[in-house]
Amino acid sequence: MPEERDKIPLDAQILSDAIIELNISRRNVTVYPRGHPSVETSLNHAFDHLQKLFELRPEITLAIAKDTLIIDDYFLDRKNPVYREFALHLSRMNIAFVTFISGLTKDELYEFHRLLSEGARDMPSEDLKEALKGPGLIHIKAGFIDYDAFSFHEGKKEEETREGHLWERYVYGLLEGTLQTGDIPDLVQEIPPEILAGLMNRTVTNDLKEESYDRVITSYMKKSSERTFSSKDLKRLMDFIDGLKPELKKQFLSSAFKNISKDMEAAEKSLKDVEVDKIIELLSTINEQKVAIPDALKNLLDKFSKLNPDGTLSLISGGSIIVDDIFLSPDVMGLLIEGDFEKFVTDKYQKEIRKVSEFDTSEIIVEELKELKKACSDEHVERDFNQIILELISSDVISEEEYSQFITTLKEQAVNFISTGQYGIVLRTLRVMESNIEAKRFPDTTSGVYQYFDSPEFVSQFIDSLRITGRQVREEAFLLCDYYGDGIIPPLMDALIEEDSQMVRRFFIALITKFGGRAVPETIKRLGDSRWFVKRNMLFILRECGGEDVLPLVRTYRYHKNPKVVFEAIKCLLKFGDSSGIVALRKHLTSEDSDVVEQAIALSGSHRVKETVPELIRMLRKKSISGADFHEKIPVVKALGQIGDPGALTALRDILSTKSLFYKGAVDKLKEEIYMTLKNYPYEDVKDLIEEGIKSRNEQIREESLRLRSQYAG
Repeated sequence: MPEERDKIPLDAQILSDAIIELNISRRNVTVYPRGHPSVETSLNHAFDHLQKLFELRPEITLAIAKDTLIIDDYFLDRKNPVYREFALHLSRMNIAFVTFISGLTKDELYEFHRLLSEGARDMPSEDLKEALKGPGLIHIKAGFIDYDAFSFHEGKKEEETREGHLWERYVYGLLEGTLQTGDIPDLVQEIPPEILAGLMNRTVTNDLKEESYDRVITSYMKKSSERTFSSKDLKRLMDFIDGLKPELKKQFLSSAFKNISKDMEAAEKSLKDVEVDKIIELLSTINEQKVAIPDALKNLLDKFSKLNPDGTLSLISGGSIIVDDIFLSPDVMGLLIEGDFEKFVTDKYQKEIRKVSEFDTSEIIVEELKELKKACSDEHVERDFNQIILELISSDVISEEEYSQFITTLKEQAVNFISTGQYGIVLRTLRVMESNIEAKRFPDTTSGVYQYFDSPEFVSQFIDSLRITGRQVREEAFLLCDYYGDGIIPPLMDALIEEDSQMVRRFFIALITKFGGRAVPETIKRLGDSRWFVKRNMLFILRECGGEDVLPLVRTYRYHKNPKVVFEAIKCLLKFGDSSGIVALRKHLTSEDSDVVEQAIALSGSHRVKETVPELIRMLRKKSISGADFHEKIPVVKALGQIGDPGALTALRDILSTKSLFYKGAVDKLKEEIYMTLKNYPYEDVKDLIEEGIKSRNEQIREESLRLRSQYAG
C-alpha cells in the first residue's frame, strides 16, 4: 500500500548524494544555458539519484529551517556546507518546503532550478509562487513562508515592520532563547491564540528543550503587578493549545500546568468562571495526550470533574453528575457504585463492554477518511459525472434537448480532460459518440460535436497536452493517437520538429514509430527539410519504421556535411545489411576529422561490423609518440572487443608486450581495457593471455583474469 511505502526509511547515502547533485545542478543552471554539457551532466546525476529515492518512496519532502534541511523528523547535518548552501538558497526565497514526486522529469527539474535562479534575481515573491504552481512543474511542489520575519539577533535593533512580523520575531526569539522573558513587553500577550498556535506549528522542531516551551507559556500567561491569573487568561491558553498540532499539545500542556500550579488560588477562581464545555475540552485533551498533571492541580480539577478509570469523563454540578450533557440524579448515581453495578451487569457483559472500550478505531477511521476524501475530490467527482453522462446519452430515456445539453457538457469536459492528460476518458467519450452515430441516435447533434474532436483546434490542444503530461501516461496517449489514425501523424511530426526538449522529442518519436510503416510517407516528405536535426530524426524514424524500399533515399545521406545525419543514415543501412553502409563506415574511419573517426569507431563496435577490423587494427598499430596516442587507442580496443574477431589478437598481444617508461600510466590503461574485452574472444585463443594476466602486478588485470578463468571453468 502507498502509505506503507511512505514509511520506508531513506538511504542516508543516496539522500546525501541527491541533495549534493541537486545543489550542483542548481548552480550550473544559474551559470550556463540549457544544453551546456555541465548543465546536462549535473541534471542527469540529480535526476538519477532522485529516481533511486523514488524506489523507496513516491514522494520526497525537504523542509527548510533557515540554513538547515529537514526530512521526516530528522535534521540533516548542519555542518555540511552543501546542505547549508542549498537550504539558504531556498530560505532566501521564503521557501519552507519542497516536495519531489515520483514521475518527475529532467525538464521539470531544469525548470525548477531556472525559476529559483530567476526568483533569486528579479522575480517578485508572489510571481515565483505562481510560477512554481505552473503546469510544467506537476511533480514538484513548494510551500512558502516569510522566514525573514523570524530574524532576531541579540543586542541588535531591527526596523519595526508590520505587527504580524513583530510577533513572529519575538516568538522565534523566545524559542531560541535569545530573549529573556523579563525583557518581553505585553506585546506577546496580545497575540491572538490562533495566530500564536500557527506560529508554533510552523516554527517548533523536535530538538527544542523543555525550557523553550516554558518560556513561551510563561510569557503568554505572565501576570502584571496589578492583576492575577484570570478565567480570560485560561480561556486564551486553552484556545492556543487547541490550535496546536497534536505532537505539540503534550509539551505545551505540561508547561502550562506547571505554570498554573504556581498560583492555585487564582487557578481555582478562574476555573469556576470557565464554561463547562471548555473544561470538558481541556480534560479530553489531557486524557488523549496522557499528560502528567501536578498533584495540586489534579486535586483542584477533581473538584470540578471526575476522570473515570476507563477514560470517560463526567462533571460534577451540585449534587448531580453530568454525563454526556445529561444530569443524573443522586438516586441513579447510587446504582452505579461498584456493588450495585455488579448486580445489574454480568461478568460476560462487562467483558464485552471492555472489548468495545479498548478497541482501537483510529486506523479504521483514518482509512475511511482517506476513501471519503478521495471520493469527494474534484477529479473523482468529475470522472463519475462524465461516466453518468455517457450512460445517459447511450440510453433512450432522455429527450433530444437533454441529449444536446449533455453532449455540450461532454465537449466542455473533454477540453479539461485532454489538458490534464486524462486521455482514457476522452477516448471513452469518442467511442460512445461514435457508437451513437452508428445507432443514429440524434445523428445531427452527435455528428456536430464529434467533428469538433477532429478539428485543428482540439487536435492542437491534444498535441500541447502531450508535450506536458503525455510521458506520464504513455499507453493512454498512444491509444488516443491510434484512435485518430494516420491523420494525427502530420501534427505529431510538426510538434517533433518544433520541440526544444530532448526528452519530449524522444516521446514524440516513440509515438510516431508506434504507427510503423504508416508513418513512412509523411517521414519521406520531411526528409528533404534543410535543417540537419530534422533530417536526422526522419532517418531515425525510417530506420525504425521503413523497409528496404527506403534505402535509395537513405544512401544519399552517407556523406552529408553533418556527421549526425551521416551516422544516422549509416545505422539505417547497416540495419538492412546494405553494403553501401559498410563502405561509407570504412571510409569515415580514415577521415581527417577526429570526431568523425571517433563516431565511426563506436558504430563499428556497437553494430559489430567485422569488415572494419582491418582499419581498426591499422589504428591500433599506429606508432604512439605521446600518452594521448595510447589513450586514443582505448576506443579502438573496445570496438574490436565488441566485434570479437580473433584476427585482432596478434595486434593486442603486441600491445600487451609493450613497455614504456614515460607513458606507463597510459599504457597500463590500454592493457587493462584489453583484458576487459577478452571475454568476447574464443577462450582457447585467449587462454594463455588469461594465465599471464593472473600473474600480473596490475591488480585490475589480475582480478579480471581470475574472473575470466572462473567464468570459463564454470
